[in-house]
Amino acid sequence: MRAPNRDESADRRLGFERCVFFSDAVFAIAITLLVLDLKLPPGHLDHFDLGPLIPNLIGFGLSFYVVGRYWLVHHALFETIKTYDGRLLGANLLFLASIAFLPFPTSVVALTKADTGSVVFYVLSVAMVGVLMMLLTLAARRPVLLKPGETRGGTANILVGTAASPLVFAAAAGVALYSPRNALFLLLLLIPAGWLAGWIGRALQRRIDAAA
Repeated sequence: MRAPNRDESADRRLGFERCVFFSDAVFAIAITLLVLDLKLPPGHLDHFDLGPLIPNLIGFGLSFYVVGRYWLVHHALFETIKTYDGRLLGANLLFLASIAFLPFPTSVVALTKADTGSVVFYVLSVAMVGVLMMLLTLAARRPVLLKPGETRGGTANILVGTAASPLVFAAAAGVALYSPRNALFLLLLLIPAGWLAGWIGRALQRRIDAAA
C-alpha cells in the first residue's frame, strides 16, 4: 500500500479539524438557544418576579447540563482518535442533529403544562441524544481510527458512562405515563447515575485491559 504523502496527510488533518470545529459550533449554538426561553411574561414587566420563570429555569438548567455533559464526552472521544472516515462523519452528523434539536423539546416542556405528552416528548428526545452518542462511540472507537495505546477497555468505559443518561431518561418516560411531575423529579438521579456508571466503566476497563 502506498504511503500517504505530505499533502494527503495535511488534507486529512484539515478534514479532521473541520469535523471537530463544526461539532463545537453546533454545541455552542444549541447551548445558546436554550436561554431564549428565559423571558419574563408580558404581565410581569413592571416588577421582578422569578416565580413564572421557574419551569423555564429548570428546563434551561437540565438541558444545559445535558448538552454540556455530552460536549465533554464528545471532546474526550475525539481526543482518542487520529483520523476519520465516512462512517464516523455520518454518525457524528446524526448525533449533532439530536443536539441541535434539543432546544425545541426544552421549550415544549418549559412553556407548556407538564403533562404526559410534553414530558415524554422531552425525556425521549434527550434519551435519543445518549443513544446516538453510543453509536458515535462505536463508529469512532474502531482500530483503524484510534490513536496508539487506546484499548477495548477504554471503549467499554466510554460506552458504560454514556449509557447512564439515556437509561435515566427512558425510565423517566415510563414514569411520565403515570405521573409527569414525578418523572421530572426522577431526573435528579442523573448525577449519581453518572458517578455510578463512571465507577463501573473504569472497573470494566481495568478488567478488560488486564485480560488482553
